[in-house]
Amino acid sequence: MIMRCADVSMSVRTITNGLKPLWAFSIAWILILSAGCSQAPESEHVAISGEVTLGGKPLPSAMIRFTPVKTEPGLHDSVTMISEGHFAFDSTNGPSPGEHHVIVTPLEPEMNEAVAAMQNGDRDPLNSRTIPARYRSTGQLKATIDAANVQPLTFELTKR
Repeated sequence: MIMRCADVSMSVRTITNGLKPLWAFSIAWILILSAGCSQAPESEHVAISGEVTLGGKPLPSAMIRFTPVKTEPGLHDSVTMISEGHFAFDSTNGPSPGEHHVIVTPLEPEMNEAVAAMQNGDRDPLNSRTIPARYRSTGQLKATIDAANVQPLTFELTKR
């Protein structure tokens, strides 16, 4: 149960009314300390990991974001990097339990890497790694995070 500070104060006055000052003071402190004055609970974080492929090959590098489908106080987005097709969150930065939209955002390759790819005959190295737009927004990919049954996640992206 979440109570605002004003609610706690009113409850303390009601309970301690008519008691001797020392007892009233003791009871008031116990109630205030046990109820607290927080606005919203901090949500749980779940350690998860997984892999992302594009066209059947591990996605070299990108960002992956888990956005809760429900918009409730305490729920948050979780973002981490994908490296060589793998990503991982620990219990301090992972997504909260529940259903999430999953968004995969490309990182721009370094210019030296693009020049080297062109020298090796790749016609369009910058676009060959581009993640299709349908994966860069909510709707296409979803994941349900279950704190009691954590399994590695796999997202298989297609180029077309």
